[in-house]
Amino acid sequence: MKLFTRIAAFMLLFVPLVASAQFRDLDTAMSNLERGFGSGDVDAIVSGIGSGDQVMLQFPGLADKSGFFGRDQAAYLLDALFNKVKPSGFERVSAKGVRAEGQYQITARWTINGGPRDLYITLKQKDGKWVVASAKSGGQ
Repeated sequence: MKLFTRIAAFMLLFVPLVASAQFRDLDTAMSNLERGFGSGDVDAIVSGIGSGDQVMLQFPGLADKSGFFGRDQAAYLLDALFNKVKPSGFERVSAKGVRAEGQYQITARWTINGGPRDLYITLKQKDGKWVVASAKSGGQ
């Protein structure tokens, strides 16, 4: 029984790590997304992707790959993207909740070295927190 208790205690150490891979509220999500896409801070964005989740990333003409990616793959793709396009600004244009779907949709103006682009981000609720479901850029 003592061994079981130790194993259970050890496993509980990892619970906060999984839970922290989500935004606790919409203000935190917006702040992280602004910092992430506005200055190229990959960690700020990836902190909103759950460890077992898949996020749709689509940046036509900017990134070689698009599709659904896990947290580590998304970090790799975003890092390569930000090294290429050098983000310098993020301005929220609109944001609206879609209560029936448990989603929050954000449209922003994203400034990169190739000129401004529209950016569309969808957050979804998961266990009372917000996670990044998708991030897509429009053309110039």
